[in-house]
This record gives sequence, structure tokens and C-alpha cells, in this order.
Amino acid sequence: MHQLSRVSIKRQGPLSWTIALALFAVSLGVRVLFDPVLSGMKFLTFYPAIALATLICGWRQGAVVLALSAVTGWRFYLEPFDSFELKDKATVGAIIGFLLVGGFIVALVAGLREAVRRVELAKAVQETLFSELQHRVANNLQLVVALLRNAQRNLRNPVLAAQTLNEAEERIIAMSQLHRRLHDGTAYGNGLEPLLREMLANAFRDLPVKATVDIKGAPELSIDQMTAISLLVNEAALNAAKHVFSKGLGARFNVSLAKDAAGRLLLQISDDGPGMLESADPMGSLGMGIMEAFATQLGGSLEVARGAGTSLSVQFATR
Repeated sequence: MHQLSRVSIKRQGPLSWTIALALFAVSLGVRVLFDPVLSGMKFLTFYPAIALATLICGWRQGAVVLALSAVTGWRFYLEPFDSFELKDKATVGAIIGFLLVGGFIVALVAGLREAVRRVELAKAVQETLFSELQHRVANNLQLVVALLRNAQRNLRNPVLAAQTLNEAEERIIAMSQLHRRLHDGTAYGNGLEPLLREMLANAFRDLPVKATVDIKGAPELSIDQMTAISLLVNEAALNAAKHVFSKGLGARFNVSLAKDAAGRLLLQISDDGPGMLESADPMGSLGMGIMEAFATQLGGSLEVARGAGTSLSVQFATR
């Protein structure tokens, strides 16, 4: 059943009708060949053809084979032969009985075929989700190692080392909480935009920030991409909340995702704060290191525009 159902996926269009008609022809040939033996079982050889046509080709083809079988049996194997005359109630009963049994076979096999298709689809989705989850766990474990290495470099300064470890702990806890939300089966039910709005509301809480999210022009994203984007935007929002909005240095936070002229996706994140100082090394900070890691997961690199406000962008390919 499983193998035939998989084969049926590739047997669509004219080919499926050809196969269905061939099955009917074979069943009719067997009926003619064994006519003396099957004289008391008028429609017996047609049942396998109906079942196979439905399973391999679909319910429509199965129904057509059922109709052809009923007409053929009525014409050649029910008295009076070689006519469509309804001689008596027995003839009518035989035709109706065949149609009922054949229709039941079509409905049953079509239902089993759909059940197998759904199981196969669910299996493929689960395998994809499990594979993506493994990648995300591996990537984020590498990120934790990077955080600890950053703290290790500051061991000569106990105060700075403790501060770095505390910050690393906060970041890991934040990522853990967000991961729980992202692994909820309903997280991406309405797409990425509602999830980002919910996440930004949690990141800014009671701060007077106007957050905008615009990803309407972006194509469908994989779960792996949506997770990396969510974690990257969340980190940028936490950094802005700590260094900009909590100090009253800005009030706007914008996120956009769209296709650029080259057909690649461009994620842009910005705020209206004072921006980064020219002397600062943004990639050396903990938050920037985290965001750079998530940008790498997307298959791009994090670009930082200096000037008024902080503007981050990641360009990556669609999948």
C-alpha cells in the first residue's frame, strides 16, 4: 500500500488515465478468458481493477473503471446478452449491488490512499523539523562557547569578567525562553510578522518605543530561517532596550524584510538612537557577536551602518 501510494504520486495526468483503462482492459480480458468458469460470478474480475485504479491513479479513475465495468457486465454478462435490457428485478439488483460494492471499494481505497499520503507528509515534516532543530541546537551551543570564551579573555579583570559572565547568562536565558516559544507548534501558524511583533512587545515591555515590522514583500521562509531571524531581531531589540530606550535616547525601532534587486533577501533593523561611536568596535561586543552568529546561520554577514541611529542589515539567499 505504501509503495503503490508513492508510485501514484508520479502517475498523474494522461498517464493515470492510460493506466486505469489498461487495468480495465486486463480485467475484461481475464473475464473473457475464464468465461466458462466465471459464468456465475458476472463482475468478479472487475473488482481488483477498480481497487488498483483507485489506489494507483486516484478516485476519479477508479470511478470511471467502475462505470465501464458496470456497463460492460450489463451488456455482455447479464441476460438478455448483448443488450441493455433490464429483464427482471434480478438484473437490476445485480447492477445496483455491483455499483454499491464497487463504490464502497473506491471510497475505502481512496480513503486509505489519502491516509497514507498524510502520514508520508507528516513524516517528511517531522524529519525536516528534527534536522533543523539539530542544526539550531548545534549552532547555539557554539554561540554559548563563544560567550564563555569572551568572558575568559576578561579573567584578568575580575569586575569585567563577572560583568561579562552575568551578561552571558542573561543572553543564554533570553535565548532559552525564546526557543521555548519558537518550538511551540503554533508559533509560526500566522507567519513571521505576528511572532516578531509579540517578541518586540516582550523585549520593550513598558518602554515608550514605537516598533514597526514590515515583511510583507518577503517570500515564504523555512522554519530554520524564521528562527534565526527571530533570534537575531530579539538580540538587537534587547541591545536597543538596554543601551538606547531605557536611557531615553530614542523611541523608534524598525524591522523590515524584503527582496532586493538581485533577488536576495535583505533584513534591516534600525533604531533612532545616537548610533555607534566611530571609535567603537561593534563586532567586539557581546551583543554584536551574538547577532553575527545568527546572521551566519542565515547564510549572510551582519553589516553595521555608522551614523545617526544604529542600522543593521543582513543579506542572504532564499531557499
